[in-house]
Amino acid sequence: MNDNNNIALFIGLLLEENHNRNFMRIERRRLRDQMNPFEMPDAQFMKMFRLKKQCTINLINALQQFLPTKNANAIALPKKVLITLNFLATGSFQNSVGSNTWLSASQPSVSRAVNEICSTIAEYLLPTWVQFPTTEESIRLVKQGFFLKYGFRGVLGAVDGTHVEILAPPENDINHPPYVYINRKGKHSINVMLISDVDCRILAVNARFPGSVHDSAVWQMSSIRNHLQLQHEAGHTNMLLIGDSDYPLEPWLFTPIAIPRNIQEEIFNRKLSSLRNTIERTNGILKGRFRCISRLRTVMYHPTQAAKIIYSCCVLHNICKAANMIDEDIEMRDENDVSDLVGGGNVDVSIHQRGIEARNHYIRNM
Repeated sequence: MNDNNNIALFIGLLLEENHNRNFMRIERRRLRDQMNPFEMPDAQFMKMFRLKKQCTINLINALQQFLPTKNANAIALPKKVLITLNFLATGSFQNSVGSNTWLSASQPSVSRAVNEICSTIAEYLLPTWVQFPTTEESIRLVKQGFFLKYGFRGVLGAVDGTHVEILAPPENDINHPPYVYINRKGKHSINVMLISDVDCRILAVNARFPGSVHDSAVWQMSSIRNHLQLQHEAGHTNMLLIGDSDYPLEPWLFTPIAIPRNIQEEIFNRKLSSLRNTIERTNGILKGRFRCISRLRTVMYHPTQAAKIIYSCCVLHNICKAANMIDEDIEMRDENDVSDLVGGGNVDVSIHQRGIEARNHYIRNM
């Protein structure tokens, strides 16, 4: 289906939406509802929605099988998607999105659209678009990328945590007591674990833990850690991640040497620092592109829905990477990131010792 046909389809859906309402509402909103965002200049479209037009059409088509129109008064799916993309892109309040000339809708309608689209993306598209390498070919490609750029062997990704500020849950929320979301800076947040490849594509994301949980504790409860540990114990010792000093040193997770004792260890630290810039840049691009999770914004949602918004941003980030979109307007360092007490979580002494031995062996053979 070409762009002209898709534009015609979009207009048709919006016109159908209008005809399902009463005559007075049609007369009052005819001009605004019939304006078609796909007729915008490309640069303006990407500024408003962050995705290219074709990527947006592909997203609408992908969601269509999961979100059929249920009743005559429902907002057309293309409009729901564009409302959501605009909200994620700008981080503005919903009534601002709803009053947009191109996307006129009431505030409750905007809220429902964001909830519905983000929930659907998180449930159905996240497993496809955010995948940790597990096949022989995907593992080879990720390792090759890190080796060619940084000279590190066996690296499957760089890991880091970033905080996304959220609305405090209600005081009577038993399952999400507000105090556990308070981070070291006294703000309510979700501590999001991200893993990226050398090209800043997100390989894994975990947005289930509140802001009071340390990066190392999030890692220790991660399914990725369990997977790498099992692989290591099965003899696949050339599979590891790179993290900063907030993470525990393990045979499958290398961290910097606190006090280098020789030139080899200094070289290792420098290479490690350069490689870790990958995940810092990924975080900056993600939050710069989707301002709703920027350090300058607060996600005004309950933690469960805020997590779905975060997952949706990660999916859309990878869609942008797949389309070779330029990483513009990025925050290279998330200054609002916080780490709680260093060494959070319980460290397994035997695994830590094995990590020291694995790292020393790696350094000797660099």
